[in-house]
Amino acid sequence: MIYQNWNEHLFVKVTNNNNYHAHMHRQVEIFYVLDGAIEITISGQKKLLEKGMLSIAFPNVVHETFTPEHSSAVMIIFNHTLFPDFSAEFNTQKPKDPFLDRPRNAEQFSILIEGLLENTQNNTDIRISKGYLYLLTAMILSQAPLAKQENLYDSAGICQDISNYLNQHFTEELSLSQLADALGYSKYHISHIFKEKFGCSYNDHLKRLRAEYAMGLLTHSGLSMTEICFASGFSSLRSFYRAFHEIYGTSPGTLAP
Repeated sequence: MIYQNWNEHLFVKVTNNNNYHAHMHRQVEIFYVLDGAIEITISGQKKLLEKGMLSIAFPNVVHETFTPEHSSAVMIIFNHTLFPDFSAEFNTQKPKDPFLDRPRNAEQFSILIEGLLENTQNNTDIRISKGYLYLLTAMILSQAPLAKQENLYDSAGICQDISNYLNQHFTEELSLSQLADALGYSKYHISHIFKEKFGCSYNDHLKRLRAEYAMGLLTHSGLSMTEICFASGFSSLRSFYRAFHEIYGTSPGTLAP
């Protein structure tokens, strides 16, 4: 899982065949499908979205995208501080269902997204883009039932601390207790953060980081299988092969040059 840092207050673009591993950020992210189909997972809820469907990921929620064949979608990422009217929703609540299959007033959705995309790309007055986005956000929130979000202290800061530390130390021998000690939290709190925010266990997340690193070494390093195994942080070839197959559905040997 990656913790992204976006500097832009508003980012809008058409993205084709989008595939992005599990990540989170402090911004809101909206996907609106123009063509094809894209599978989106938000907080463990997975949905294959087709033309006219959309999703919304609230701040500091784990989400990822996968395109089975072909997809074209408008991706909107914005800092919710642009709209103080929605602060209560974004700070204290979350959608029960983050997907809108058949949004009411579908034609208005299309017009708003087209206007937002056009004005953003043409660098017109940011207030015009904000106007389109304000209406779009209001329409989405009016159709997406919300539930109270559990307050896990400063979960955003903790998630970023965890991601930063793991990105530097995932190839080392690192238990949950060691991670908790290094960051100054209890291991029970860290475990709860993984379950609630990362959407997986600590061990599963660590395994994925190592497998993804091994994939890069397999295709670019020229190292032997044993060297790749231990360089990626795995304790044995058996655990390496098992984790790799679980995540990629194939043996690492099939990808070696």
